[in-house]
Amino acid sequence: MDSRWIGMGVSCLIIMIWLFVCGLPTELSTVSFVALAAMIQIAAGYRLGTYVNRLRQMAYHDSLTGVLVNRRFLDKLIREIKLAKIQQYPVTLLFIDLDNFKKFNDCHGHMEGDRLLCQFAAILQASVRSQDTVGRWGGEEFVVLLKHADTQQALAIGERIQNQVRQSLSGVTASIGVASYPHHAATAEELTHKADTLMYEAKKQKDCMIVATH
Repeated sequence: MDSRWIGMGVSCLIIMIWLFVCGLPTELSTVSFVALAAMIQIAAGYRLGTYVNRLRQMAYHDSLTGVLVNRRFLDKLIREIKLAKIQQYPVTLLFIDLDNFKKFNDCHGHMEGDRLLCQFAAILQASVRSQDTVGRWGGEEFVVLLKHADTQQALAIGERIQNQVRQSLSGVTASIGVASYPHHAATAEELTHKADTLMYEAKKQKDCMIVATH
C-alpha cells in the first residue's frame, strides 16, 4: 500500500482521537484553528508517507538502473514459485550477462559503462511483458522473471533481448541461461542456480542462449 495514504489515514485517526478527548469546539475562532491544525496534520502525514515511499524505492531498486536489487528479486521469485505451486502454472527465469562489457569499460570509461548498463536495463524492461520482473543480480548480470511463461515463450523473449542488444549496444552482446519451474527445478533456489550455471556456459560461446534440458 502507498505510504502516503497510510500517513494521511494515521493523521486523520490522530485528529479524531484528539476531538474525542477534547470535545468538538463551539466558538468560530476555535473551529477555524482546529480546521487549520487538522489540515497541517494531514499534510504532514502525506509528506511523511512520501518520504517513506522514497526510502522504500531506494532500498528495493538498484540506484543506477532502477530495476530490483538481487535480494528483493529473489524474494519475489520465491513468492512467485510458491504461488505457481498452488495454481499450477510455469515460471521461467532468464540469467543474462553482457559479453565484452569489461572491454567496453576499459575502452570508453566507467561513466559510459554505467550509461550502457542503464540502456541495457531499459532494453530488458521494454522486451518483457508488464507482468514480468527485471532485476540486477550484480555488475553486468541481470535477471528476468517471466510469470505464466514456459521455456518456448522465454526463448522468444530471450531472442528479442539479444536482437535489441546487437542493434543498440556498441559491440556488446548478451549471453542467456534459461530454466523453468517446474520442469527444470522445484524451488526458487534450484531455479536460480540452474539458470545462473547455464548463463556461464553460454558466456563461453558469447552471444548465446542455453536452455535447461532436465
